[in-house]
Amino acid sequence: MADAGSSSLLLLLAAFLHLSVPAGSLHTVGSVPLDTVTFYKVIPKLKYALVKIDTQYPYGEKQDEFKKLVENSASSKELLVAEVGISDYGDKENSELGEKYKVEKDDFPVYLLFVDGDLENPARFTGEVKQEAIQQWLKTKGVWVGMLGCLEAFDFLAQDFSSTRSAEERQKIMGKAKDRMEKLPEPDQKLAEQYHKIMSKMLAQGDPFVSSEIARIGKLLEESKMSSAKKMEFQKRQNILSSFQIPNSPREDL
Repeated sequence: MADAGSSSLLLLLAAFLHLSVPAGSLHTVGSVPLDTVTFYKVIPKLKYALVKIDTQYPYGEKQDEFKKLVENSASSKELLVAEVGISDYGDKENSELGEKYKVEKDDFPVYLLFVDGDLENPARFTGEVKQEAIQQWLKTKGVWVGMLGCLEAFDFLAQDFSSTRSAEERQKIMGKAKDRMEKLPEPDQKLAEQYHKIMSKMLAQGDPFVSSEIARIGKLLEESKMSSAKKMEFQKRQNILSSFQIPNSPREDL
């Protein structure tokens, strides 16, 4: 969890950089526009920074997904979402950053996650450019961003549960989950119950249950014709399942 100091730093950086954006520049409200100067001043100061490298004037479905992601990122006190717009004409503004991180025009948009200010080893998102997919990926990197159906405290319990192989420790975590569940309002109790049920399934069937269930639900969402309400319930379950996936090192992806 972020402390008050890191949250204040994010707010100050965001405010300063938004004030410094030239009139007429295109950027997404809630994200921070960076260039070849501000990039090197800002990223080293942050715990987590998700940077989108894209064309200078992005539009379309992938940009709409970015806007949704930025909106959800407000739930994370440790994550700053930023964007670098690269121009392919004139002075080719910010092209230096594209070259540094091996981003080609055909790759746009590219998402890079920088951890602890490490400029040399960002994690690169390689999945489908969808808000939910990016948030699930961030979760596997240890970055909590509020997702549909997920409860922050229970996401951390899920990580604790998956991080230990001790059956005794897992039983204790399940006990904590049950105690906390009983203190929640009814809508959240139903979500918390899913965390508890997944823990029970993992004890009975083993940890592979999580990845196989995520794949099963993903296939249903792709192939099945279902109501919006039913689809939302499946999406919530898939998001909760992703909370049990162990974070990987961010240095693996680039």
